[in-house]
Amino acid sequence: MEYIEEVGKYIVQADEYLKSLLFKMSPLYRKEHGDNQDVTVSLFTTLHSTSESILILLLNQSIFDADILLRTVMEGTIKYCYLMTGTVDEKKEKYIEYKIKLADIAKISDHKKAIDAVDILREFSNNSTKPFECDILSDEKLSELKKQYPKKEQDKLKQKWSYQALLRSLAKANREYEAQLGTLFTYSLTSHFCHYDWTGVSSRNAQIVEAENPNAIIFDIMHSIRILSNVLSMELFRVAEYMRGNKFDSPEVAALSMGVLKIVSDLDVLNNNMLEKALKMDT
Repeated sequence: MEYIEEVGKYIVQADEYLKSLLFKMSPLYRKEHGDNQDVTVSLFTTLHSTSESILILLLNQSIFDADILLRTVMEGTIKYCYLMTGTVDEKKEKYIEYKIKLADIAKISDHKKAIDAVDILREFSNNSTKPFECDILSDEKLSELKKQYPKKEQDKLKQKWSYQALLRSLAKANREYEAQLGTLFTYSLTSHFCHYDWTGVSSRNAQIVEAENPNAIIFDIMHSIRILSNVLSMELFRVAEYMRGNKFDSPEVAALSMGVLKIVSDLDVLNNNMLEKALKMDT
């Protein structure tokens, strides 16, 4: 059993569909879709780019690295879908929270981190601190932001925009998202790979140690299939909310979306077959 023989064709198909969907929906920015597009279009396009990066990593069997990028795509996708749903007033408020309020709160956090970085550099090196000083706020600006966003308000807003909170909010409003609640475990699991704690390191090391074992390739294939399925599922949610949120109708996009659903279904079947083989290997 060869890794690329099992998953290569699905990765290529996924890439073709991602590109075709973007092409058929372009230009994403359209004047009639409103003033919030500076955020949503940028978010959509960068998520598309990162999704393609994941496919490249999967082709090269860099599966754990792909999983780390998948976490970012999952979080970005849920934020995009949240921004695209609701009434006109609700979407405007979400836009303000995402682009202005959360960005302002980040400035407070970045200010403290920049000061800490400058202090450490001055203590331990002679390197220039200019790059970090750019994020240091004036006393007046810092005081203004802290007054505008008390600590309790900062924590409340950040919690509201967490992956779990946004996904739960979407699932309550639309049953299509209920199945995605299962991604909460995947999202949490990949944090181990991001932070290189022992759980993450030991998992990656096990893959390296087992690389020469021909029977172990099945686990790489299953891991890759799960990532690929998630990438495509997230793409479908973004496309669906773009279409609904902008009242944009395209039979071609609908047909392409059905093609993506077919690949996801095929991947589920393949993964079940691989799981059965893996269980037989253990008996």
